[in-house]
Amino acid sequence: MKMCVRSVLLILLVSGVWFLAASDDIGHHSGHRIRAHKPNRRHRAANDGTLHFEPVPYNKKLLELNTSGKIHCKVAGGVSPTVTWYLNSEDPLPEGVTSSNGTLMVTEASRRHAGLYTCKAIDGEHTITANITLDIVVSPRVIEPASGQTVEAPLGQTVVLNCIVSGDPPPTTHWDRNLTILQKPQDGVDVENSVNASFARLLLLNNGSLMIRNVSAQHADRYGCTAGSAAGLARNELTLLVVHHVQESSGVAGKAVVVSISVAGAYMVLVLALMVYCRRRRLRRRQRGEKMELEMVDGREKLVEECEDDKVKVNGVPAQNGRLLPQEKDSGPDNSEVSAVSRASKKSGQFDRLSVPRSLIVEQIVLGRGEFGEVSLAKVDICQVKKLRNHEVTDTEPKLRPVLVKVLTTKDEVQLTEFRRQLDLFSRVKHANIVRLIGLCNESEPHCMLLEHTDWGDLKTFLVATRTAEEAAEYESRVGRPQARPAARGGSAALSAQQAAVLSAQLAHAARALAADRLTHRDIAARNCVISSKLHLKLSHAALTRGPDSHEYYKMHDQVIPLRWLPQEAVMEGEYSTKSDVYMFAATVWEIYTKAELPFAKLNDNSVLERLKAGTLEWTIPATMPEALGSLLKRCWSKSPSERPHFADICEEVNSILQEITSDDSEKKSQKEDDEN
Repeated sequence: MKMCVRSVLLILLVSGVWFLAASDDIGHHSGHRIRAHKPNRRHRAANDGTLHFEPVPYNKKLLELNTSGKIHCKVAGGVSPTVTWYLNSEDPLPEGVTSSNGTLMVTEASRRHAGLYTCKAIDGEHTITANITLDIVVSPRVIEPASGQTVEAPLGQTVVLNCIVSGDPPPTTHWDRNLTILQKPQDGVDVENSVNASFARLLLLNNGSLMIRNVSAQHADRYGCTAGSAAGLARNELTLLVVHHVQESSGVAGKAVVVSISVAGAYMVLVLALMVYCRRRRLRRRQRGEKMELEMVDGREKLVEECEDDKVKVNGVPAQNGRLLPQEKDSGPDNSEVSAVSRASKKSGQFDRLSVPRSLIVEQIVLGRGEFGEVSLAKVDICQVKKLRNHEVTDTEPKLRPVLVKVLTTKDEVQLTEFRRQLDLFSRVKHANIVRLIGLCNESEPHCMLLEHTDWGDLKTFLVATRTAEEAAEYESRVGRPQARPAARGGSAALSAQQAAVLSAQLAHAARALAADRLTHRDIAARNCVISSKLHLKLSHAALTRGPDSHEYYKMHDQVIPLRWLPQEAVMEGEYSTKSDVYMFAATVWEIYTKAELPFAKLNDNSVLERLKAGTLEWTIPATMPEALGSLLKRCWSKSPSERPHFADICEEVNSILQEITSDDSEKKSQKEDDEN
């Protein structure tokens, strides 16, 4: 039995050895067949003793700024090759860049690390090199729109969707609608500066923004802004909602509207009841002899109750909750304005004397939308307004005068405060170069502010109309098609040097009148000035943030601001003062002499903001401006508010410049008459 087992094992062992040998032989021959038909590069290179790169390095490498990275340089062949990295063929590697075993390592990429690097392999007398260009890039990022942002567009209005991106190299942008790229051949889509740009519903602007005219319900969709460069791609998407007035409906939708209105009505009744209760409670406390003071905290009103017995005096000054109560002090023009608004708000009938029936407003035309609501141009019978003021009117014929109507539809506390501030401003200041507050329609909501207007309208439209065909063509060739409203008239005569100086002087006198009453305007610009047919300028406050002037405003921190007209302290810190008005006055005079050019027209809003932050935003003086006036404007644009002149000094200098120009014109006229005689 044992012999049989040994015999079987021996047979299996011999068979296994033969099988393995046969397998090796088959593999060997099949390998030769495969190599004969399909050469293997690695196998051939291993048998080749020539020094070479394996694999050959790429000739270009991109590395993200402030990140680490490696570039490999592997060689094969030779006896004992050495691999070394150099900058620009022979220079040593810069700080932060090292080389080890043929690998170039960058610890933290910076701009100075970009350049040409050389990988050199040496084996005896044999040398091979490979050049690689290293670029330091910044991946594209979409700043605006924010991811998931929702934009509301009023039905029938114009909306501009901004696409603000960053990256290095500067990325290119494009818009898509519901993942379909918007481009010129599509129906209703065109690009700025094209022949049909003025008629396109969807207009792709040169600064990357998308303008949608005459918004309809069909425009409600998802829109995406994509930024792309060699450093990568980035995309943010927004949702456009078309807002329109709620119409009568039936069924479930109608019931939902009824329920919503009922809830809103109940809430209003509750609020009114609480207001009545609080008013009665305060009245009872006053009757008990308690004292109440009105204190301003961060620009908001706050009632601070005191009890004479609980007061503690420190150095003769009353203290509250362990701190001294602030004494009345003048910390600047803005504080005086807020205090004035606060004092006025305590009087329930402060604007009753300005009340005007809404029925007097006729021929109303909507111009656009402002910070409070719609802004319209209308006419009012001044004789009827004077009768309401108990003025004697001898003329019985109606006298219709143009007025600017600013409607208050917002409930935001900040905007309500601004509305009252503007009411107080135009009702307090009486000056020939500031529009008058005609009245206030407050018998029912929404309330309307009526401001004086002129027969020729706003100053910006007038300045555009004074451009010659050559000036308009030069402006368009220099900065592209201007985003300005077309002239309302067929054209006006060019402004003379004396007329431009007169308009500047009138604006200076208007701003000085505001400063004398410790008031600030906060939006001095050509679009917010009006001019009559007698070239009489008046400072107004249309502030069309949505409409023909919407591109001149910028949304920042939930506030819409005239970015290109504001100094740094107003944009970054919200500090408005007489000195910020000085800066804006200079910008408006610049508009007069450039015939309403857009400040820094070659820069987009994001670039203007970045340069303003860095303090590198520089104004240029127009060639047509007198040298003395240009020097004055440079001081008005000083980065430090304390270095800007006062309006009293500005008026004196502008008057002197005007007298000098008038004198020169008189001499030239006299000389011409003498030559003719």
